[in-house]
Amino acid sequence: MIKVSDAVKDIVSDSEEILSCLSQGLLNLSAYAKKIQSSVEKRTKKQVKQGTIVVALSRYAKNLEIKRALVPTITWRDIAVKTGLIEIAFDKTRPNRDRLQILYQTPQFLSADFLTITHGVGELSIITNENLEQPVMSIFGKQKPKFVLRGLCGLTVRFDEHYIHEPGLTLSLVRKVALKRINIVEMVSTFTELTFLLYEKDMSSALAEFVSGQQPRSS
Repeated sequence: MIKVSDAVKDIVSDSEEILSCLSQGLLNLSAYAKKIQSSVEKRTKKQVKQGTIVVALSRYAKNLEIKRALVPTITWRDIAVKTGLIEIAFDKTRPNRDRLQILYQTPQFLSADFLTITHGVGELSIITNENLEQPVMSIFGKQKPKFVLRGLCGLTVRFDEHYIHEPGLTLSLVRKVALKRINIVEMVSTFTELTFLLYEKDMSSALAEFVSGQQPRSS
């Protein structure tokens, strides 16, 4: 039979918001205990008093890391926006990998202001400017892409180097977009940058979540 403390821990852990509030001492324990009482009883298969749940919540809170928030506050250096992007994906085969070598040596792509190529387990993904779609197709010849996504844009968030050691860095940035129900098509990261690939129709909403009294660099 599952213990009350284990049941409470499982329920709390299912919600990032509740877990964060509990870790920072912001959760009304009595109100939340009343809310989850039936769930605790269902898991433990017995009647449980609200006071018992409050005690379990209090003890669990003491074991959480209070000094550091589960979702840290990230201060970014700047934001850059790139419109008119396209994603083209191919199966990851040896011939297609060889074609990428040609692409890497083509002047048009060497001078592209946005180009990212990802080697996945079974796919190759090329994200670049829409005006380079035909050059990509020419290099791959009769090889048909798995899919082509047009009308994309990139929102790049740049942050200081020390954040790379901060637990929850990616969660903190993704959360801003996800809470607005904005579809993140792809994510591309480097040491101090995280780029969200979004549909152009969603850029304004996503940008509003990051911009606060400053203007992003558009290109």
